[in-house]
Amino acid sequence: MTGLPSRREPASEREVDDALDPQYDDAYYEHIARTIGPEQAAWARLPRHEREAELRQMHASANTPDDIAIWPPELDGGVHPR
Repeated sequence: MTGLPSRREPASEREVDDALDPQYDDAYYEHIARTIGPEQAAWARLPRHEREAELRQMHASANTPDDIAIWPPELDGGVHPR
């Protein structure tokens, strides 16, 4: 049928993540490299889904919840709601 809009499949989680990932000029990453180091600048250049996957792996392999907790220690690392 002509004239009807085509129906698009819902976006995948990765497509949504990529759409939300801000794009910065090279000057931004060069500033990161100068101020905190080239390794951090290279990590910042990774697509959002790769950075988040790496963070999930780090959280999963930490020895204690407070090692790299999303919540600060004064909130019990978000593990025990009060």
